Amino acid sequence: MTQLKTQITTRPTRMRYMIALLLFITVVINYMDRANLSIAMPALSQEFDLTTGQQGLLLSAFGWTYAAMQLPGGWLVDRVRPRVLYASCLVLWSLATLFMGISGGFIALIILRLLVGGFEAPAYPINNKVATAWFPERERGRVFYTSGQFIGLALLTPVLSWLQTVLTWHWVFILTGVVGIIWASIWWFVYREPRDKAGVNQAEIDLIASGGGLVDVESGATKETKPKLRWPDVKVVLARRKLWGSVSSA
Repeated sequence: MTQLKTQITTRPTRMRYMIALLLFITVVINYMDRANLSIAMPALSQEFDLTTGQQGLLLSAFGWTYAAMQLPGGWLVDRVRPRVLYASCLVLWSLATLFMGISGGFIALIILRLLVGGFEAPAYPINNKVATAWFPERERGRVFYTSGQFIGLALLTPVLSWLQTVLTWHWVFILTGVVGIIWASIWWFVYREPRDKAGVNQAEIDLIASGGGLVDVESGATKETKPKLRWPDVKVVLARRKLWGSVSSA
């Protein structure tokens, strides 16, 4: 009886699945803020009398800064905790999204869209870092947060289209921006590293660590052993065709 009780009390908790849910919702919001411009473009271009060329520039602006900020974003991810960096990025890209709804013309819109792309750039590196810290290797393939991009595009597109019909295109940006800001505060208050998260027992931490999860990725000892950035390494990375192919496809 005592042995059975010990086995029950040492069973790993499942807090990591709640973290996966947090990531999933964040990815949904991320892709919602990418798709909102496509939905609002017909009404927006009519109101501001945008040419076809201006519409193309506006739609592609996100990708310019998103691609340009991949390397700086990765550098930030290595140095700023996901709790802080993700909340900050969420607030910043959501504010840029919100202000698109009250902008007064093409120049303001394209600047704000550039900001959205730049502030969203660290999102997937943060997702990968969180998954690495919270999940053993054998479970990472089952972490369902990546499906949030399809949910964000497939299910929320009709919702945003309905919002535009009921209200105006302005509210598509205002409301999606507000949602992002609210979610940033939720992320800040809920997310913690595995050893700092309430409700996680030592058995779950041991399960993650034994399976290759980096539960101590944010510890002082780990930070001290991180290699410093060297320019020869940057040149090697920039010379890789795969890098530019992945950036252009993003």
